[in-house]
Amino acid sequence: MHRTSFRGMLAVILSSINLVFLSDAGIIQIPQTADDENAASTRRSQNGLVWAIRMQLDSVQGIKFKPSMPPASAMTEHTRLLNGHLQPRPSKFNFVACSGDTFQTIIQKQLQPAYLRPAWGDRPEFVSLSMGGNDIGFKELVTLCIYSIPNPMDPFMECDDALARSQRLVNSPDFVNDAISVIIATLRQGTSRHGRSFKIYVTGYAQFFNEQTTQCNGVSFRPDFLKRLLKAKQYLTMEKRQALNKLARDLNTGLREAVMKASFGAPDRVFFIDYDRQFHGHRFCDRVEPNPNDAETWFFTYGANQAAIGDFLDSIPQVQEVLSGHSNRTMSYAALLQVFAEAAGDNKEKRDILVDLTRVFHPKLAGHRIIERRLRNVVTATRARPPPLIVAPVVDAKA
Repeated sequence: MHRTSFRGMLAVILSSINLVFLSDAGIIQIPQTADDENAASTRRSQNGLVWAIRMQLDSVQGIKFKPSMPPASAMTEHTRLLNGHLQPRPSKFNFVACSGDTFQTIIQKQLQPAYLRPAWGDRPEFVSLSMGGNDIGFKELVTLCIYSIPNPMDPFMECDDALARSQRLVNSPDFVNDAISVIIATLRQGTSRHGRSFKIYVTGYAQFFNEQTTQCNGVSFRPDFLKRLLKAKQYLTMEKRQALNKLARDLNTGLREAVMKASFGAPDRVFFIDYDRQFHGHRFCDRVEPNPNDAETWFFTYGANQAAIGDFLDSIPQVQEVLSGHSNRTMSYAALLQVFAEAAGDNKEKRDILVDLTRVFHPKLAGHRIIERRLRNVVTATRARPPPLIVAPVVDAKA
């Protein structure tokens, strides 16, 4: 099963039985048995690069793209790169993801028994969580403030209002408390299966822009599709780039604080992975923009396929209805993705278009390699640490 991800829960659970990936991207499961391990490893080595670029759709044999579910996001690739690099204990791989999930829905859905089997395997060793973006509306913010695409929940919202709303949400005490709740709930599930050596690695976010240069002040990423529905051009002014970068930094600050507080009850079991510095020199506006084919920029943006994207969106009545603001109908971004997926169905060309539409502001393969390296280094350094003999009571996330 496939659903599209933007930024929410991201998890890798390693054991001798399964390697599981959870994100805010729906459900993909690639079950493997001991008999097909060698064949699967060969398939991964041949198609690993393709998975990142093609959003892990076409090169994975045996996975059916179901009409009600969008494809998996390129945000997942660094966990695939990690697979097989943690020795000496081998790992097996499954993939699980949930589109648009927030802190609350991660706990309500992804940590419930129906999701835990077969995803978690028998003895999961660790989880890597990437979460928080959906809780502050970051995807809607990017589409509105960068691409001039109306917010499907409020087509009349303007960029300044969206920025203020996201900043208010990330600075709220509820952000840290809710992140702690996810960490604690995940810790309990993992500990019940693997014991006190189970660990959690919370990954942060990279800033998207060089915010100091003036060369982007007159640049707009407004696409060529949906022109009759788009808002006025949004320019990548220094002020806007600084505001969006601040949100990414504040996301990292909130997640780091959640890790620190959750660690009071689980020392040496919860860690924060910060890779932002490694993206220096590879952000938007480090070179002339727009340039979607720049290999040195490690984030996707819309490229040469915009005409096809426009034709695809024009064929979906709900897009016109929701984004025009002419009706009272609104829709969450996750629900809109479901509509896109149903329109794409099993058509390969439309699935490819959907990939191009949804992967913007997600890392390219080069970025995922950096994230994977950082994650692997921390996992390797902490993997062998024995847990303390006495574990303090887990803190109340709402206290």
